[in-house]
Amino acid sequence: MKRKALSIIGDIVFIVFLIVFPHAVPLPFYSYAVICFLAIFLGLRREGKTFSDLGLNRKNLTVGVVLLGILSALGWVAFMQIVYIPSIKHFFEVPDYTEYNFIRSSMLRLFMTIAAAWVIGGFYEEIVFRGYIQNLLEKKMFKGMWSLLPIAVTSILFGLYHLQQNVFAVIAACLGGLYWSILYKKQNNNLWISIISHALFDMITLILIYSGRFGNFM
Repeated sequence: MKRKALSIIGDIVFIVFLIVFPHAVPLPFYSYAVICFLAIFLGLRREGKTFSDLGLNRKNLTVGVVLLGILSALGWVAFMQIVYIPSIKHFFEVPDYTEYNFIRSSMLRLFMTIAAAWVIGGFYEEIVFRGYIQNLLEKKMFKGMWSLLPIAVTSILFGLYHLQQNVFAVIAACLGGLYWSILYKKQNNNLWISIISHALFDMITLILIYSGRFGNFM
C-alpha cells in the first residue's frame, strides 16, 4: 500500500512537472519540449513501454485516420468560429486575442509558426496530454473508476496549461482538450487522430489570424 501511495505521488509530481516546467523555465525555441519528451521516454522505458503503448504506432496511421483527423479539425474550427467565439462576444467583454498578431506582418513568420504548431501543438502536446497523462490517469490513478473522469481531468489540465492566455482562451483550451480526449478514446487510443486534428486546427486558426478572419465567420 505504501509503495502504491508513493507511486501515485510520483505520478502527480511528474504531471505537475510536465504542465509547469514549460512555463516556469524560459528556455528558447521550444526546447522545453525536448526535455519533457525525454522525461516521458525515460519514464516509459522504466516501465518497459514505448510510445507505441500510447497509441503512436505507424500501423495506426491509415488513410481513414488522416481523413478523420482532417474532418474533426474542420469541425472544431467551425465550432470555434461559428459557436464559441460569437457566443462569448455576445455575453461578455472579450479582449482581443493578440498572442499571435506578430505573424500578420510576415508570411515567413506564419510558416514558421505553423511548423511549430505541428511539432508542439500537434505532436508534443498530444503525446503529453492524451498519450501520457490521460493514459496514466486511466490505467493507474483512476483505474476502475468512472471512465469519463480521466478525460475530464486531462481536459482541465490542458486548459490550465494555457493559463498564460486570457480566461476565454483557457476555456477554449479545456473544450478543445475534451474534444481531442474523447476523439482519442473513441478511436481506441489512436494518438495519430488527435495529433492530426489538433495540429490542423492550430494551423487553420493561425491562417485565420494572419488573414484577419479569426473570430469572424464572414
